[in-house]
Amino acid sequence: MFLNVLIFCASFIPVLFAAPVTHSKAGVFHGRHLPEFDQDLYLGIKYAPKPVRFSPATLVGDAPTTDFNASSYGLDCTGYGSDTNTLVTGGWTKMGEDCLHLNIVKPKTNETGLPILLWIYGGGWQQGATSDPRYNLSYIVQQSAEMNKHMIGISINYRMAAFGFINGAAVKASGTQNLGLRDQRLALQWVNRHISSFGGDPSKVTIWGESAGAYSVGDHLNAYHGDSQGLFRAAILESGNSVGAPLNATYWYQPMYDNLTASVGCSHAANTLQCLRDVPYEKIAPYGNQGLEWFHVLDGDIITQPGQTALRNGNFAKVPVIIGTNTDEGFGVNGVNTNAQALEQLTHSKRWNLTHAQAERILELYPDDPTLGAPYGWGNRTWPQNGLQYKRYTGIATDLTMYAPRRLMAEEFSRFAGLVYSYRWDAPKFNNTPSNIGVNHFSEIPFVFGNTEQQITPLGNSTENLRLSRLVMRMWVSFAHGLDPNGHAVSDTVVWPKYKDSVSNFVFRADRSYIEADTDRMEGVAYINTLVR
Repeated sequence: MFLNVLIFCASFIPVLFAAPVTHSKAGVFHGRHLPEFDQDLYLGIKYAPKPVRFSPATLVGDAPTTDFNASSYGLDCTGYGSDTNTLVTGGWTKMGEDCLHLNIVKPKTNETGLPILLWIYGGGWQQGATSDPRYNLSYIVQQSAEMNKHMIGISINYRMAAFGFINGAAVKASGTQNLGLRDQRLALQWVNRHISSFGGDPSKVTIWGESAGAYSVGDHLNAYHGDSQGLFRAAILESGNSVGAPLNATYWYQPMYDNLTASVGCSHAANTLQCLRDVPYEKIAPYGNQGLEWFHVLDGDIITQPGQTALRNGNFAKVPVIIGTNTDEGFGVNGVNTNAQALEQLTHSKRWNLTHAQAERILELYPDDPTLGAPYGWGNRTWPQNGLQYKRYTGIATDLTMYAPRRLMAEEFSRFAGLVYSYRWDAPKFNNTPSNIGVNHFSEIPFVFGNTEQQITPLGNSTENLRLSRLVMRMWVSFAHGLDPNGHAVSDTVVWPKYKDSVSNFVFRADRSYIEADTDRMEGVAYINTLVR
């Protein structure tokens, strides 16, 4: 039995804190008390046993009399690497396939029926972990306690790269696509079944993610023709949406599958997929990424139609949402110098896959004028080392990837559901440098998690940064608690209107946040939103 843990306070005087214990149908969980936040943590709770590789996981069975140590994180699911020597040097000792677990952060309170804010990490569906200290939920849960709007924070692990999103003809035939999304759905089912034992309300779950995590949230909004199955009542999407990456890219995935089979000696097997299942983990793990990207696909089950189609037809869960992007999201598009290269990128990039006519139209709508391109707000300044048409193509990439789908989702959710709040994040990373300029992808993460640890996600000692962090955390808490981000009790803050009442964005800035009309790049964005990808 795990009766207590020894904690040392700042003065190095040993103090005994009673370890929290929760009895549930899933088991008896012995957690860990965090005195500096006055929170109880339950870490590394398995929601599924170790799955058969490249197969759907199953919900863990009930074990109401079994004791579980829930005082530390479990294995991470990042089961691949670019350096195979990490397997030899022990760099993967905390990674593996038995990694489907979740973590619960609960404020110390006698209240029950607490709302849930459930985090799904990003990382391109290729990397990420709940144990990443940048995703420490203690700070935002602490804000909920200070606001007297107590909530529970949950983070979930899921399989990634080939282990979570493998695809190809053999995978399609076996019906085992989108395994990472299925993992996430299974975690939501565990929460729905068991969170009341921890003082939570299963009917008050807000799913929340950034980047691939936000795209995952979008997939759950569209899943099963919009049937939430009672697993969530609201959603927050940071730098991601319900449109996402290309869904039909057979030309993309089959070569990756073939490369994977060749890398581990399965190319000539009678059943290549079974061969991949039988290969020792240490042999296959280094090749899980294949140097490319495994994404979600149309599988006829979870995802039955492209995101644009689901939005236009109203085939999504009609729940309140917060959705937004950062000002300059067009990452990874360096090296474009000429119109010909821009056309080549747009028509041959696996990320865009546009026709020649579509690409030409986009170049007409986004002229090679540095004053119009991204990073925005820099006038004529250019970064030729990144490409002579860097600002033009970054602007195009920002809108194709994030900005246009965000507007489409805000419009269609407003039309069918009504309760939508849209934002633009315009506060740069604290460590902004000339080589990493602009309000780019991931810029908001240090703020929304409020982590003040200088070596992790430094907000610095800036009063403005800390005030903005407090504001956004409290808005997220207010939304999770009462479906309205305005109940944050932060003075001198403008009211955030619903998108259907005011077609606008809340602009988060460190100096002073404000409301702007959502009218930037109207013609280009409207055209992009006609392209079903």
